[in-house]
Amino acid sequence: MDANIQRTIQFMNGAASGDELNGDNSGRSKEPRDLELLDAYSRAVISVVDSVGLSVVSVSLGKPDRRRGPEQAGIGSGVVIAPDGYILTNDHVVQNAGHLKVNLTDGTSLSATLVGKDPASDLAVIRGQKLNKLTVVPTEDISES
Repeated sequence: MDANIQRTIQFMNGAASGDELNGDNSGRSKEPRDLELLDAYSRAVISVVDSVGLSVVSVSLGKPDRRRGPEQAGIGSGVVIAPDGYILTNDHVVQNAGHLKVNLTDGTSLSATLVGKDPASDLAVIRGQKLNKLTVVPTEDISES
C-alpha cells in the first residue's frame, strides 16, 4: 500500500500525532502536510471507485401484499461477482424479503432471486434475472495499484 495512503489512514483514525504523520520533529505547521494526506486519501478513494464502481448495485426488497403486490421494505447494496448475474450482498439486506430487485448504475432495474445466505457471516448471494454484460468486480488486489 502506498505510504501516503497508510499515513492518511493513520491520520483519519487519529493514531498518530502531527509530527509522527509528518515524519519529523521540525515543529513546522502540520496543516500543509494534512492537506497532502487528505489529497492522497481522496486519490485512493477515487481509484477504488474507478475500479469497482460499475460493479456495485442497489438491492431493494419488498414484502408481498396480497392487495397491492410487492412493497419496498428496504434497500441495500451488493457487488457483481460473476458475469451471469451473481451478486454478493449482506444477509441482513435480503432477510425476510418477499421480492428482490437489482438496480444497476445505468438505471436498469431487474428482479432477482435469493441463491443462498449465511447469517453467521452476514453474507448472501442473489442472482439478477436476464442480466447481460455485467461489470464484474476486479479480483486482483487493488491495493497494489
